[in-house]
Amino acid sequence: MEDNNYRHEEFDDCFLCKHPALRHFLTGLLVFLGAFAAFYVVSDWHFKRMLDPVSQMKRMDRAFMQRERNFDKMERRALKQQNWMDKKALKMQEQMNRNAAQFIHVEKDADAYRIIIDLRPFDNDEKNVEIKTQGNTLIINAAGERNTHRKTEIVKYSQMLSFGEDAELNEMTKVREGDKYIITIPVD
Repeated sequence: MEDNNYRHEEFDDCFLCKHPALRHFLTGLLVFLGAFAAFYVVSDWHFKRMLDPVSQMKRMDRAFMQRERNFDKMERRALKQQNWMDKKALKMQEQMNRNAAQFIHVEKDADAYRIIIDLRPFDNDEKNVEIKTQGNTLIINAAGERNTHRKTEIVKYSQMLSFGEDAELNEMTKVREGDKYIITIPVD
């Protein structure tokens, strides 16, 4: 039989053909050495690349850029939260101003300033409203309790009103008329 110039009788005295265990052992050894050589080459490439200064600089640049992006995100998130808190504080201030406008009114006539305080939020008691003067400034402090569904809320209010030199704070009068507490400050 001759296929591709192969003659079987030339290889009948093959050493490995007579020892199949040795043939399997040598084949396994060659496969192991090939795998070891491939692993060594790949790990050598990897470590050379990993220890290459240019590669390390690129990785450090990427790490710095990532850290900078994270700081930018944190700053934007903090700014959003600050804006949200500022808006919330502004809304609360507007709400307090609206609530204050509901129970304290200041009117000016030709001869006097009149401050009208609604006593209902302050337990309808003028003792819960404290009036002090400091120079040309009038300080109003008031407190009261309000019962809601399952809790008791404490309402506190403080306001400073500044008047011109023509106001006579020493001659102010305080009168209660129903639910109103009226403070009259004469003007020169």
